[in-house]
Amino acid sequence: MANIYDVAKQAKVSIATVSKVLSNTPYVSVTTRERVLQVVQALDYTPSLAARALTGTRTYIVGLVIPYDPNYLFRDPFLMEEIRGVDDAVTSHDYNLLLSTASRSPAVNQTNQQSAYARLLRTGYADGAITFETFEGDAPAHQLETAGLPRVSIGYAGQQAVSNVVHSDDYAGSLEVVRYLLQLGHRRIGVVSGPPNFMQAMNERLRGYQHALTAYQLRFDQQLVTYGDFTSESGYMAAGQLLALQPRPTAIFAMNDRMAIGVMRRAQEMGLLIPADLSVVGFDDVPLSVAIDPPLTTVGQNAFVMGHTAATLLFNLIENPTKTFDSVVLPTELIIRGSTAPLVG
Repeated sequence: MANIYDVAKQAKVSIATVSKVLSNTPYVSVTTRERVLQVVQALDYTPSLAARALTGTRTYIVGLVIPYDPNYLFRDPFLMEEIRGVDDAVTSHDYNLLLSTASRSPAVNQTNQQSAYARLLRTGYADGAITFETFEGDAPAHQLETAGLPRVSIGYAGQQAVSNVVHSDDYAGSLEVVRYLLQLGHRRIGVVSGPPNFMQAMNERLRGYQHALTAYQLRFDQQLVTYGDFTSESGYMAAGQLLALQPRPTAIFAMNDRMAIGVMRRAQEMGLLIPADLSVVGFDDVPLSVAIDPPLTTVGQNAFVMGHTAATLLFNLIENPTKTFDSVVLPTELIIRGSTAPLVG
């Protein structure tokens, strides 16, 4: 396999000149550049990524940091669609993706979110990074910025972060769907949220829920709020808690579609008809939401566009390392289907 020394020898130039040509550095004559590139092609030479990183030149790699358990990641259709959007933009720029996910600690059976960032930084290969996070407090993504790596976050990169982030208007989406339920006559509306203190997006959606109730002069009841982990199984369990209340909710808002599907399954097993006895709404508009019976009323957010937008903005930062951009907040859409109906009686 040819190396950079072979290219330099055959092209009769220095190793530094070969490096400049490969990194598209100016101040190399057209004749020399063409000669080096001809040798590169003839020898089928592929530059070492490690060598590029050491010399400070482009590696043409974007790090994709997803600080979640991989077992969760690859089962979530919404996240996979976001990744597809990222990949589409990255591929169009002739870049590659380097995926870094959280490690799992068997001792405490917890996900080590920090590990996803640390592993990416240790490689030293990426020209920039896209992070998936909606955590409260100080987001680990700032490690990347401290290390001088351009970064764009999909989600919320800490409560104070207002730059280099892309997310949906979670508050407005939640406000609209709960208002819709209230307009249908529902007053006891149960909620299945994500894990407490885990995702800022869930806090924004809960804030929209509370404000919709306030507009109707209804009191917020903590008993009507349960928590899941975004899987259909957790929605199934949460529905059991909510539907055991007296009086039970007449509608349930699950803060992602997979949990909503679990809610519907539990309600149907209990003999409840949807939507005659219980209205159910979700959030995301994943493909499965139209395949179930009845189809799920939900809040649509375009995962592909979100991922594609984040990657496109990252390339702007790679070209302009000192630049920042304000938060990009993408609109949501209420999608009414068959899982909701006016309250009867």
